[in-house]
Amino acid sequence: MVKSLELENKWKLFTKYHDLGFDPLRWLPECSNELNYDRLNILSEELKRNNLRIHPNYYSYFFYPEKKNVEIIRRVYKSNEELKSEDLKTKKAISILKWDKNIVYDNTVLIEKIKRISEQLKTKIEIERISIIPTNSKEEYQFTLFDHIKTQRGNRSGYTVVTSSNTQATDINQNIESPIHMEISLTESINLLNSLGCSIDIRLFPIYDAPNDDILDKIRRYIDNFTIKYNYSFEDYSSLKLGSLFFGTTATGNMHKELPNRYDLVKEDAQIITTDKLGLLACLSLYTIAILDDKLFEKLNKYGIQESRLNQLKDLAIKNLTEPKTSLGKLITKFLPDFESEFDFQSHIIISHPVSKNGVLSLYEISKLTNSELIIDDIPVIDRDITNFVSKEYLISNPTASTSNTYMLLMSREISSTVIDELNKNKFNPTVIGKIGKIGKIGVSFNSK
Repeated sequence: MVKSLELENKWKLFTKYHDLGFDPLRWLPECSNELNYDRLNILSEELKRNNLRIHPNYYSYFFYPEKKNVEIIRRVYKSNEELKSEDLKTKKAISILKWDKNIVYDNTVLIEKIKRISEQLKTKIEIERISIIPTNSKEEYQFTLFDHIKTQRGNRSGYTVVTSSNTQATDINQNIESPIHMEISLTESINLLNSLGCSIDIRLFPIYDAPNDDILDKIRRYIDNFTIKYNYSFEDYSSLKLGSLFFGTTATGNMHKELPNRYDLVKEDAQIITTDKLGLLACLSLYTIAILDDKLFEKLNKYGIQESRLNQLKDLAIKNLTEPKTSLGKLITKFLPDFESEFDFQSHIIISHPVSKNGVLSLYEISKLTNSELIIDDIPVIDRDITNFVSKEYLISNPTASTSNTYMLLMSREISSTVIDELNKNKFNPTVIGKIGKIGKIGVSFNSK
């Protein structure tokens, strides 16, 4: 009777999330609830000749004129609202599109909707960082957001990097007013900047919404506490004013080094290092599924997976999702050439690429971007029993989905041991998982042990 009541209360809480447009369970099967890299690339091809052009990436970057930060100009439109007729003198933007799932899952309908928006733009806008989120929430909770990026002129001294994130995977066993929901988005954006060695002048531009002023005030306090704790500045634009529940962040930062995005410089035998073990986000997904189905815990026990172990991994996942690994940015910076200096393959990190919710699928992204074969010897996972369980039970399609502090680094064999040592000193759990094979041959091969 007690367990039945607990389960009933959980479903009431999940229904509360759902009724506010948060879609609390939609991310569980794939550990993500937005269009993936391949779908975005298809959109990119279809929109080549339009004013709104999508070039999928995890971030945008520009030359940084010393002491002149970019300006973020935010525009938010309701579901079928016309765009303002204005020329903001910007060429790039970050975008979040939260639209009805029937639009997002239908490529033809989705492209038509984006083209209609494109026709309303007065100038060409390039979007690299974009999140297209399918939802079955009320139409009044759906929106189109553009954070237009206005750059400054001046003497170039480095790069400005701009990225964004939105909270999907979270502990929905906690109240809707929990601070972790906002912290997850703030942390992911910061981690993306740090993964590039971008850790100077970080500014946060929170994107949030709530059903009443009381919760909005709490969210603002959470943002304030977070930025004070980690010594970041933030600009508090008004909420989305939809009365829904949403948590997102645009973030900017500056750097005086070259970016580790030189996919064109990889050579055969380049080492591939993961900064941490994979699969922690999948553990959070399994935990959420399990608390809705008591019988699942019985199955887990048969596989030797104790409930206490799953709870421990859930807590670790939330910790990693809400606490930025600032040391990664400083570490990567050590292995980058100064601004406008040449990369030395023997002594620099050539590529830093997110693993995050994509898990091993990020290997295929790297293969395409480098136009090379990846030869993988080992995929280190946080818990092999859980990985095997969710695969055999077909519970999660991506059992290697990871938290936002997990990255792949590519470099020469000569410096790989030094980078591994530095990662270990900074409490990461790195592994050399493989190497680059033949250049010009796209694909990933796994060596069987």
